[in-house]
Amino acid sequence: MDPRLKIILYGNPEEELSLLMRLENQQFIPQNCKIISQFDDIVSCRIKRKHLDSVYNSKEVKSLKAPNVVPADDYFNDNQIKYNYNNHNSESDSITSNVVFGVIDFGFDFTHEDFIDNGKSRIEKIWVQTGQYTQPNKYGYGKYINKHQLNAALKDKLPFKKLGYHPGITDLFGTGTHGTHVLGIACSNGKVAKKGFASNSPIIAVDMGSNLVNGSNLSLGDSVKLVEGLDFILNEAGNRPVVINMSLGGHGDAHTGKTLVEQAIDTILIERKGTAIVQSTGNYHQARAHTFGDIKENEKINIPWLFKKRDQTPNELEIWYGGNDVMTVNIIDDKGEMLLESIPFEDEIIKSNNDEVGICLHREKEPNTGKNHINILINGKQKSKFWTIELVGKKIKDGRYHCYIERDDKGQSIFLPNIVQQTHTTNSICNSKYSIVVGAYNQLEKDKPILPFSSSGPTVDGRMKPELIAPGYKIKSSCSASSRDSKASHKLTSKSGSSMAAPYVASLIVKILEKEPHLNILQIRKKLFHSCDPFQVKESQLEIYRAGNGYVNPKKII
Repeated sequence: MDPRLKIILYGNPEEELSLLMRLENQQFIPQNCKIISQFDDIVSCRIKRKHLDSVYNSKEVKSLKAPNVVPADDYFNDNQIKYNYNNHNSESDSITSNVVFGVIDFGFDFTHEDFIDNGKSRIEKIWVQTGQYTQPNKYGYGKYINKHQLNAALKDKLPFKKLGYHPGITDLFGTGTHGTHVLGIACSNGKVAKKGFASNSPIIAVDMGSNLVNGSNLSLGDSVKLVEGLDFILNEAGNRPVVINMSLGGHGDAHTGKTLVEQAIDTILIERKGTAIVQSTGNYHQARAHTFGDIKENEKINIPWLFKKRDQTPNELEIWYGGNDVMTVNIIDDKGEMLLESIPFEDEIIKSNNDEVGICLHREKEPNTGKNHINILINGKQKSKFWTIELVGKKIKDGRYHCYIERDDKGQSIFLPNIVQQTHTTNSICNSKYSIVVGAYNQLEKDKPILPFSSSGPTVDGRMKPELIAPGYKIKSSCSASSRDSKASHKLTSKSGSSMAAPYVASLIVKILEKEPHLNILQIRKKLFHSCDPFQVKESQLEIYRAGNGYVNPKKII
């Protein structure tokens, strides 16, 4: 059973749980399961806790997963906010694009001039997933804000209050929300920010909100809400071509493109013509959160896991290895005390001084990857400076393992630097076969180096990710109202990251589909990648794993 599923197995039997499921056959649904969205054999569903065990064990179910937190891809505020009144020479054209721009993120400032033409909003609809559920929808949570409501609010002195939606509620310091900045890069009409290539596209947005996981306002919703957000955008787009940007993801999982989110993405892209999903590769190249290696039978390998001083946040480490191997872990604290000698494929409590400080979950042949999975979860009560994870090869045919420390924006733990591996550090949900994944380079320097934090491929199963690179350094774009503002002040803000590179590429794909709206994903990818200028390796040959096909060249597209 999925480790997170085990954690939520006990509780109120009548509570309805939101889950992702992979069916054995898309036509057969297990009993006591309510389907919310479906992409062939991948579905989001609701199951009462009392039925969870029976549904999990039913013959119709291939895989059942609990929600997994999905953070916004980490980015860097450059704190260079300034007013810009003199950029009106780049007015939006009167012709509306036939290509919808979809975005899943948080904090969309509909009052910013960059998204208003002739006094009317270019945003067709926002699904605020954390909004008060007052009007029924198929998902059973959040609220919709339609274009009529947006246009009415724009005429009000207090537009946020009128709609009950403040996009900058978590922006305490006025640096601007992630979603508004990302949307401005792609879709600005040029009134304040630089005009985006998707400046005429109608916009459909999913605001996943901020749940302050581990004290970070970058932590968004979860994997179930993400899949349902994709479903919402596609339903609203109807028969129109659509490009969806998702600058989201964490560190963990198997990095083989087999999460249920990634399988849903591939299904969408295979089946729906005129559709592209663009993702940021992540900013984890320097995160010191990944290591890998090979182990022999009866060999022991030490993996030092270092914690921040006085860190009281939960920490998580995952080990993925071949399904024909058997490995165990011993956990030793910084005083040499053995906290756990694990047994293969057993779930065991980790204790320190008789206190429960965590749990070690060990799953055999996870159904989507075929790999074995060790998941170590710490509850924040451990007092050590570091633990040593002693990996033991019990039965080895392959021997390769990959270890990931999950992202924690308040108290990030790391591996000892001398064992860190910087390849295979793409974000946790961007490894599907057909999504278009973007890394970031410094467009302000002559030789256009890849930004040092931009994540590296390949995927663990050896595919190229990211597939291209785009500008991502100190990108000036639309700044949302802060939590203290009643409407946008029409400012710019500057941020850096692959989060900023992805919408640039997404907006260029809009230009491709405006000319040829019926292209399939393979044709879209071919046109896009043929537009790239080659990347010249400057330092290490490993750089090629961060560059993909090279620098996107908008002149070759437009």
